[in-house]
Amino acid sequence: MSLHVHCHISGGHFLLDLCAHLRFFIFAKELPLVLKAFAHGDWNLLNIYPKLQEASVWVYFHSNIQEFNRVECWGPLKEAVGPLLSTSIGEEESSNWEVPKPCLEDCSCCFPPMSSIPWSHDLVNNEDGGATH
Repeated sequence: MSLHVHCHISGGHFLLDLCAHLRFFIFAKELPLVLKAFAHGDWNLLNIYPKLQEASVWVYFHSNIQEFNRVECWGPLKEAVGPLLSTSIGEEESSNWEVPKPCLEDCSCCFPPMSSIPWSHDLVNNEDGGATH
């Protein structure tokens, strides 16, 4: 189980390309707050189904500039949001850092394969998976 977050850094308009570095910085800095808001809003759900707190958070930064076009694993949701959830479940390390692969058959669980932002789908096929943590 995993949570996929998609951030549009640049592409589609030249002004977005000009401020790509700033947009990347803002997304990376403020995303933990967004995840905390998500966890706060769904606190009851996360307590009823504690396995959801173990879901890996995958952040996709979409950009037509290679430097910012990346996938990062931020670890389990309980670690990505910080102390808000960490008291509910024991602290365990996760070693599942492989970039998730889409289902081979038609499904409704995978993110749609289309995007208005041109980005390389080879990103997830890199030798190291293109993922960082």
